[in-house]
Amino acid sequence: MRKLNYIIGTVTLMSVVMMGCNESPKPESIQEPAPSSTSQLSILTNQKASAQDEQQALEMSLEYKKAEFEVDNTKGEELLTVEKVLAKKEILKPFLTERNLERNSMGLPFQVADKEDASLHAEDIKAKMKESKNDWMLVEYTLNLVFTNYDGVETKTIPLEGEITFLQEQGEWRIQDDTYNMKAFLDIVNKSSSQ
Repeated sequence: MRKLNYIIGTVTLMSVVMMGCNESPKPESIQEPAPSSTSQLSILTNQKASAQDEQQALEMSLEYKKAEFEVDNTKGEELLTVEKVLAKKEILKPFLTERNLERNSMGLPFQVADKEDASLHAEDIKAKMKESKNDWMLVEYTLNLVFTNYDGVETKTIPLEGEITFLQEQGEWRIQDDTYNMKAFLDIVNKSSSQ
């Protein structure tokens, strides 16, 4: 059990370090343009995404953040299991690009809920379009991550803000990157593991 916690913690922290936790890469650096002439590329990247695509990205942002941070902690139940992390991966899979799915740390919310002995859920999620092109979009969001005890009583709230980068993958919008202020999470994980 202790070994599993250590492995999940190590993998989570390595993922956070590899992804970076304070800066979101510029969307231009993420985009890998398809082979085309330079003039065609400049025409494509200067066009704004459609209103329908923007609305879809905003709705996906809300659904994704709600699903990502939903952790039910039942008394006596083990949270840090491979099965739970794989189940969360399946829930988040429709939202993420293949690349992001491979590098995303699904275990961090479970680890935080376990350390705080609480359930987690996101409230007051707000999203707005920061930038939009026909081949990528950048959405800003804010939310409150709410911790509740076994009786459903709120014990703590952490405000989070971040940016989600959307790219087209196989003709559908998917999340390529999600960067938010993870310091509160890392403080919880580091404080608990150093004791």
